[in-house]
Amino acid sequence: MSNKRNFVAGYFFLLVVGMIGCDGTPVGTDRNIDRQSPGSKLSDGDSETMAFSSDRPPIRFATFNASLYREKSGDLMRELATGDSVQPRLVAETIQRVRPEVLLLNEFDFDERGESIRLFQANNLQQSQNRQLPIEYPYVFFAPSNTGIDSGFDLNRDGTLATADDAFGFGRHPGQYGMVVLSKYPIRRNQVRTFQNFLWKDMPGALWPIDPETDDSYYSPEIKKVFRLSSKSHWDLPIEIDGTVVHFLVSHPTPPVFDGPEDRNGCRNHDEIRFWADYISAADYIYDDQGKQGGLPEGAMFVIAGDLNADPQDGDSRNAAA
Repeated sequence: MSNKRNFVAGYFFLLVVGMIGCDGTPVGTDRNIDRQSPGSKLSDGDSETMAFSSDRPPIRFATFNASLYREKSGDLMRELATGDSVQPRLVAETIQRVRPEVLLLNEFDFDERGESIRLFQANNLQQSQNRQLPIEYPYVFFAPSNTGIDSGFDLNRDGTLATADDAFGFGRHPGQYGMVVLSKYPIRRNQVRTFQNFLWKDMPGALWPIDPETDDSYYSPEIKKVFRLSSKSHWDLPIEIDGTVVHFLVSHPTPPVFDGPEDRNGCRNHDEIRFWADYISAADYIYDDQGKQGGLPEGAMFVIAGDLNADPQDGDSRNAAA
């Protein structure tokens, strides 16, 4: 996982879910751009069928740090308008070669209308790259990211307000380093849960950084009242695969570096990863952006994916978060 904010290449990680088979039902080809809408509620009445065919090809989930972020808002959209830019073409070629059915793209700049991902699909994915077969994802989900959203505080204590380091997630403009999910299978829009606004203070036993000079909390009580846990966001996307629902749990925790001896990013990285461990254990402290309480329902199937910026042996992350 990259600890460099200007890293150009990408990381592709494939998760093969071998028990999920196809029953031959055609996948809908209508284009559905699934943008999380305010006020959307989880429908408790919608069932999640747990029926699988073991003699069918596996469904492949993947996460790809594509590094499709740019320094100014709108730059990525303008770059993708022609389909001629080298880096997006290489990213598209990689996707065309691996051909996952469900894909999380990390570090893809957010825009409110989803124009960037529409252009990437039309001008790159749906065009042959280096003689590869084009690929199309009829279902797309994107939502705002905490990156670039100013906190109003001097979070890194450099004496200057409103810098990229003072945002709820590091970013030079709102939505930089965002996320987008592409799927060949329907996303149950009315059951999507996002956790962009979940407050770090509301996690029991939160691993707050400690100022080594004072042995007190690095962040003031005023900061703790507003500090969001997710450096980008956490999403639970229910993917319906031939009547079976698989929850795609995605996030992109902050790199555990670019800080000081207080290890504020290392602590946050730990708790961003821990969030999913608590979520799949149905922790009751969790609430989503629509106000619904609780974690994943008992017995639900899930895949956890993302650029987690953590390694059990190498790097600067804290162990045992998962």
